[in-house]
Amino acid sequence: MRVIAALNKTELENRIQMSVNAMNSKKVSVGRRNFLRVGGGVVGGTLLAAQLPTSVAHATTALPFDLSQQPDRRLRLANAHTWEKLDIVYWTRGVYIDESLDEINHLMRDHRADVATKMDIKLLDNLHAICEKLGTENRVHILSGYRTPETNAKLRQRSKGVAKYSLHMEGRAVDVNIPGIKAQRIQEAALGLQAGGVGYYKSSGFVHIDTGRVRHWERG
Repeated sequence: MRVIAALNKTELENRIQMSVNAMNSKKVSVGRRNFLRVGGGVVGGTLLAAQLPTSVAHATTALPFDLSQQPDRRLRLANAHTWEKLDIVYWTRGVYIDESLDEINHLMRDHRADVATKMDIKLLDNLHAICEKLGTENRVHILSGYRTPETNAKLRQRSKGVAKYSLHMEGRAVDVNIPGIKAQRIQEAALGLQAGGVGYYKSSGFVHIDTGRVRHWERG
């Protein structure tokens, strides 16, 4: 008897979600070109199965888990300082699109120093998931993406709320708002992912999202 027969649908989905959350908390190193940026670290289901509990991993062969049939992942972005805009598919048929990622990295660059870095793909996926949860196609306004150490140091001199070792310097954090959507709703959607840090800046009307440890905070 296959293991999938021993698990009802709800139990199986819960086990998979727990495993995906655990995977999201770890860095999985996959070559950019060697694996064609295979989405979610899955190569024909093999790597995913290796990360799942044994019972669920064995059951995946009976699941309709074909990434090539999943919807494209699209981001609609605007840089709130330069007003550059993107409406771009960055993941399709299980593959991250390098050219799209480069354009996103450029839009999220440190506009003060005009320096870009490779933004964490998990961060992009989290932004996409937040928009899906909110059911919006409005552009996500990027208030702060990548920061050079020099820019971060200057911002710290102006504000006590800027962390010395900010994840912005690693391309793992963004500060965003979405016109037409209350910042509190963005915060709630981000918290629901349980995929990193979420800071709600109520008076400024924006939300900080990062791929660090799961935590949250609020500022007036």
